[in-house]
Amino acid sequence: MRTVDPTRIVQQGYDDLDDTYRRWVERARDGYRSTFLTRILAQVPEGADVLEIGCGPGTDAAALADGRRYVGIDLSDIQLAHARVVAPAGRFLHGDVLRTPFPPASFDAVVSFYAFNHVPQDRMELLFGRLVSWLRPGGRLFGSFGTLDNPGAVEPMWLGKADMYFSSLPVASTEALLKEVGFGIEFAETVTEIEEGQGPATFHWVIATKPSKDEVQLRS
Repeated sequence: MRTVDPTRIVQQGYDDLDDTYRRWVERARDGYRSTFLTRILAQVPEGADVLEIGCGPGTDAAALADGRRYVGIDLSDIQLAHARVVAPAGRFLHGDVLRTPFPPASFDAVVSFYAFNHVPQDRMELLFGRLVSWLRPGGRLFGSFGTLDNPGAVEPMWLGKADMYFSSLPVASTEALLKEVGFGIEFAETVTEIEEGQGPATFHWVIATKPSKDEVQLRS
């Protein structure tokens, strides 16, 4: 039985999708993603340090980088080539967020649109722990998460072109893990939309906050 390497499947998938994915996600950006981005931009001030996980072709990179110090990370070097064009002021890293080191308290905000759906269930707690350590006190995580209990599966010919790996946790499990590593849930909303060529898709949109120094002292 062949071992499935989720990271390799996701990287190869987005490399193979290239412009197919870029055009598809561009057409989908006017849904709830746009509403959530507006909320992010209102809450993350100019001059802030922002990390976007799974920035892809830079769909929201220009907006996030406007007046802020922006870092985007993605597994696909081909998608990153597009991102560098649309957000030349940003800094882009080709790598796996589960293996890329950032110093503690490096960012004021971490943003991720849909990328958490490519992380295996059993690695989510590790990832959340890394994210809370990278944020400064009072910093926020803005992310979309799946809602199904999916331990991990490969969807063949996603978007009609490439195999893709997906995994997710139920809503309650995601929020419980976030709290376990030290986040507080500031905002959460579950939204179902129709994806082009895919049908209904439900995502859990979350803003999670790392406690400020004052809040930590009050708890202790």
